[in-house]
Amino acid sequence: MKHPLRGYRSLFLLLGSCSALHAQRPSDVVKWDAEITGTKPGMQSAKLTATISDGWHVYALSQPSGGPTPLKFSIPSASSITLSSPILETKVVRHFDPNFNMETIYYLKTASFDLSLKVGGAAPGDTLPVDVRFQACNDRLCLPPYTTHILATSKRR
Repeated sequence: MKHPLRGYRSLFLLLGSCSALHAQRPSDVVKWDAEITGTKPGMQSAKLTATISDGWHVYALSQPSGGPTPLKFSIPSASSITLSSPILETKVVRHFDPNFNMETIYYLKTASFDLSLKVGGAAPGDTLPVDVRFQACNDRLCLPPYTTHILATSKRR
């Protein structure tokens, strides 16, 4: 005779797995901070910092195509501000990843980025919208690529 709760065991395992995956959102794994660090006529600079949870990493700006999604910064199209190159970044880690069958380039624990921006039109304000697209992975799984919208603020008052 079949045990009456046997079929429910699979359902409980499935629901437990789904809730574990739900708890690992990119916005929980990587926290972003942004600050406007300088303003001159026609120019603005900002520093963005990622704090990455233990056991996780975020793929670098220089991650080659054909593998995980590289980090990307952009300014919303409605803004009169554009990114200038290059973006100065924290030291990267290089590691051959058999899951992607390629060398991957990523950041661990914290990563900082200095952005230079050209300001068109009106004088730069005390806030700056920045979109950050990134992918975070650990040694067991990769989260889907994610875009977060952050607002850099000026610390001067």
